[in-house]
Amino acid sequence: MTGQELPKGAARGTVSAVWAFALVAAVLVAVFSRSTTDGAWLGLAFGGSVVLALVIQIGTQEKRGFVSRLASSVSGALIILVVATGVIHAIH
Repeated sequence: MTGQELPKGAARGTVSAVWAFALVAAVLVAVFSRSTTDGAWLGLAFGGSVVLALVIQIGTQEKRGFVSRLASSVSGALIILVVATGVIHAIH
C-alpha cells in the first residue's frame, strides 16, 4: 500500500493477532508449565510476541502508523502476560 495508511480494520487486526498469540501462550504456560519455570516460559512468550509483532508490521509494508501499531501490539501483549503472571502465581 503506497501512499495510504492501513485501513483501521486491518490495523486492528495486526494488533489483535499479537494479543491473541500472547493470550494463547499465557494459557499454554498456565496449563503445561511447573511453578519453577513459569517465569522463563512467560518471558519467552513475550519475546515471541515482540518478534511476531515485528514480522506482522513489516509484512504490511506500510510506513505510516508503524510505530503506533508496533507499540500497541507489544504493550498489549505485555499487559496480557503481566496479568497472566499474577494469575498463574495465584493458582500455583
